[in-house]
Amino acid sequence: MSAGVAVVTGGSRGIGRAIVTEAARRGFDVVFSHRGRGSDSAETVAESAATGRTVVGVAADMQDAAQLAALAAAAREIGPVSVLITCAGLLRHAALKDITDEDWREAFAVHVTAPMLLARELAPDLAATNGAILNVSSDGGVVGSVHGAPYGASKAGTIGLSHTLARELAPRVRVNTLAPGPIDTDMWAAVDDAARRKVEDATPLGRVGTKGEIARAALDICSWTYVTGQTLVVNGGRVMQ
Repeated sequence: MSAGVAVVTGGSRGIGRAIVTEAARRGFDVVFSHRGRGSDSAETVAESAATGRTVVGVAADMQDAAQLAALAAAAREIGPVSVLITCAGLLRHAALKDITDEDWREAFAVHVTAPMLLARELAPDLAATNGAILNVSSDGGVVGSVHGAPYGASKAGTIGLSHTLARELAPRVRVNTLAPGPIDTDMWAAVDDAARRKVEDATPLGRVGTKGEIARAALDICSWTYVTGQTLVVNGGRVMQ
């Protein structure tokens, strides 16, 4: 029996793919967005095949409201939507003097506007299932980002959006935020060894996190029935609250 339908943005790679796979393992049918890379989407579907759940990739640009609405519609065709996890993101390091208007606009479009549009579209569905929204931010959205103002400010905006939606959509829909630190993804693998060691040495647990650890945390939070409006920082102790 299905646990319902989970909608996951950015599900074709990295943390997003791990979340899709974990959701399927937990009994959800999953509809995830991708940026049109067919091979990446197919790999996500293949990773989830053993679960026996329906897992479908939908090409959707996070900056296109019509495509986001189509993503929601594709999920409804499968069944009642009970979880929305917004994981799609972009990272372009930019010092203040080098920030372009497009850098700023795109960061907020992907990290704040797209989650808002999907929440608005799916709020009635989630209310009907007493469902949950989880928006994925970053520890840089909590304490300031080394990657520059567009990333840090927009990831902080993700947290503010979650807090506001948690108040507005209660008591039928729970809304929380996950704020990971450095995670062992393709992006992390591209960082030079010295920089990686510096981060690991500054982390009390002595390492970066794994995609699976973040995916499990994401689905755990969505199952917590008496928690809303919270931000869980998962970064090995780099940020303590």
